[in-house]
Amino acid sequence: MKAWIVSDLHTARTDLLHGRKLIIPRADICICAGDISNSIERSIDFLHAEIAPYMPVVVVLGNHDYYGSSIDSALDYARKWTAGTNVHVLENETYFKGDLRVIGATLWTDFEIEDHDFGYLPVKERRELASRDCMRYLLDFRFILRSRERPGDKSALISPQEMMSRHWESRSFINGELVRPFDGTTLVLTHHAISRRSLDPRFKGQVSNAAFASELGAMIRLRRPHFWVHGHVHTPHRLFRGRD
Repeated sequence: MKAWIVSDLHTARTDLLHGRKLIIPRADICICAGDISNSIERSIDFLHAEIAPYMPVVVVLGNHDYYGSSIDSALDYARKWTAGTNVHVLENETYFKGDLRVIGATLWTDFEIEDHDFGYLPVKERRELASRDCMRYLLDFRFILRSRERPGDKSALISPQEMMSRHWESRSFINGELVRPFDGTTLVLTHHAISRRSLDPRFKGQVSNAAFASELGAMIRLRRPHFWVHGHVHTPHRLFRGRD
């Protein structure tokens, strides 16, 4: 099976004015790691119009795809408008095509990665500092709405706590799926990165690295998926871990 992997297209309506056209290769399936656009409506429309006529699309949403919505609302919209179509949106879900299994989730982050100037701190302090600084500077915390209200919290915007909760939910789901026997090829698909090795070296030392990657090396070594595809970092990498 030949897979076409795409990520972080960041399309916009104005692309039509500049003649930006997607070149479609010959492939059996499109694996999309998210950030198609800055709204869920545009993202789903784009996948239907530009890729799905040529091949099935298996996609996880990126943080930008949730802009202008809550995570729950965006997922509800995506599922409604892709049901029964050639577009398959995964959020803690698994897709099967022949001898291919795709386990998918946005993944989000645990804010615990050590690859920034405060990485020497104990994990609790490191996580709290990183989430606080990321909340101050990242656009996610200005453009993504909160999905779950908490008593006494009047903020309509997403919180680091919601991201961390969703990260651990997805992490648990992926681990549980990888335990299940499958006589074929297993590919894990996430938007957020799963190793410090994926981080862009241009941002070395920046606390914002904690919003881009979590360290899932222990799970990968234990569960040994054949492939793991992610987006978010805007820098292509091919990372290899040995398989016995």
